[in-house]
Amino acid sequence: MGNGGIHGIWDGAGAGTCENGGRVKEFGKIVVYLCAVLVGGALLAPPLYWAVQAAIASGWLLVLQKYGFQKYFNRSLLVSAVVLLWPMVRWLGVKGWAPAVFRGDPWGWRRTGWGFGLGAVAMAALGAGYVWAGFYHWTGCPSWGVWMKALVSALVVGCLEESLFRGAIADLAERSGGRALALWGTSALFAGVHFLKPDPSAKIEVVGWGSGFELVPRMFYQFSEPLLWLGGFGTLWVFGLVLGLAVRRTGSLWLSIGIHAGLVFVKLVFGKGTERVWERLPWVGRELQIGLCPVLVLGLIGVVVWMVTAKDALRGSGGITDVPRGTRNV
Repeated sequence: MGNGGIHGIWDGAGAGTCENGGRVKEFGKIVVYLCAVLVGGALLAPPLYWAVQAAIASGWLLVLQKYGFQKYFNRSLLVSAVVLLWPMVRWLGVKGWAPAVFRGDPWGWRRTGWGFGLGAVAMAALGAGYVWAGFYHWTGCPSWGVWMKALVSALVVGCLEESLFRGAIADLAERSGGRALALWGTSALFAGVHFLKPDPSAKIEVVGWGSGFELVPRMFYQFSEPLLWLGGFGTLWVFGLVLGLAVRRTGSLWLSIGIHAGLVFVKLVFGKGTERVWERLPWVGRELQIGLCPVLVLGLIGVVVWMVTAKDALRGSGGITDVPRGTRNV
């Protein structure tokens, strides 16, 4: 073997090492971003709580007076994630960043409506099954105000969370680790963010600047319950995979936004019109979307998505486009 061959092998190995080192460095930056989101949410929660309480005292936003500090903490984390996303993009050295899934889709509104119907029907069927089996008791049809509020909330949550997780974060993950990381890793992150909730028994009576940090260690209490871990985190992970599949097959966020909004809509309405009688983990959890039964329903949704998007995949419109060269500094 000549020197050229030796140098070629050495250069290739060095390039591989450099690429792997760059990916490890970028993964470390993502971890730092998540920690910053946690700290930012903890700092933002108290002033957000005080501002809303001042508005309530003045006769505004009275509908929010029933919520405790934990609710503001959860929302502050989401706001922190959105605000810190752009600095994160700059820190990763991504230039001209515009995730492909944000592009225009001529069938966007149709996909959203179809996805909303699919998610709503599937979740409604699950809820009806729970009522029939005696896990829940139907207390009566909610008022139209409840339906409209649930619809608006579902659409806002669907648009915001899909843009953040399946749009921005998935795109960054794909740039640094490939498509597998974008799908599986982002789905796991989506599940973890929703599974990490402050212990309901943790009451913050007097809110101070450090109250958010008091809730941080209590966010992991569900991990101590294996059945809840299986039925809760597992369901959310499968949900994320189904939404990621919808984005991958269509190349846009519209279908995933519709499915997400449809599930949230029925969950909110179902929660107002029923009372939980008993649970049976890991199959039936404390909420409609928790348990292995919802996993089966989500699996069926994934199969339907796969089938109805077959033409998109054949046309090549499904999937996120390859990352252009020169868009990232290593």
